[in-house]
Amino acid sequence: MQSSHNQVELKIKKSSKGQIFFADDFAKFGSPENIRKVLSRLEKEGLLERLTHGIYLVPKKDELLGVLYPTTEEIAVEIAKRDKARIAPTGVLALYQLGLSTQIPLKAVYLTDGAQRTITIGNRSIQFKKTTPRNLSIKDHLLMLIVQALKEIGQHKINQSHLGKLKPFVLQLDPEVLKSQTKFAPVWVQKIISKLRN
Repeated sequence: MQSSHNQVELKIKKSSKGQIFFADDFAKFGSPENIRKVLSRLEKEGLLERLTHGIYLVPKKDELLGVLYPTTEEIAVEIAKRDKARIAPTGVLALYQLGLSTQIPLKAVYLTDGAQRTITIGNRSIQFKKTTPRNLSIKDHLLMLIVQALKEIGQHKINQSHLGKLKPFVLQLDPEVLKSQTKFAPVWVQKIISKLRN
């Protein structure tokens, strides 16, 4: 137990503040039960903070704000990395990330080719929805956000204000990315992107 504790503690102390860990990251240091006890003890000592079942944070503190928690996106990206899965933000989340909505979604929904599940973290939740590989064919993060945002607004509800806000993002896209990846978007989305480029 002591050896597991020391090894886990050393790994955490060597890591950077704000880093996210999964219980699985310490599997080589002992049995799952053993590791759970060690993590629980380190949490009591203030070295770790448990975000939700099996997910921990090395707390980064600010004098005024207290513990700086990762965004749902940062947590989702870490989970996807661990699961070797692809994810894409959907709907309201895509609108928020592009500044088309000021509403911070408490429920972040991602399309994934990994396991389907919902993870609750405090008053927030991350939902991974299983989708077809085609829906994850767009590799470029910005292009994926633009496509998902347009799909959320809907073909017949897009107005000049939306287009004005989207144009700077569309202009940032690499021509090669546009050429190779836009074809995976619905035809009406392709037409809008093409229009905004000119």
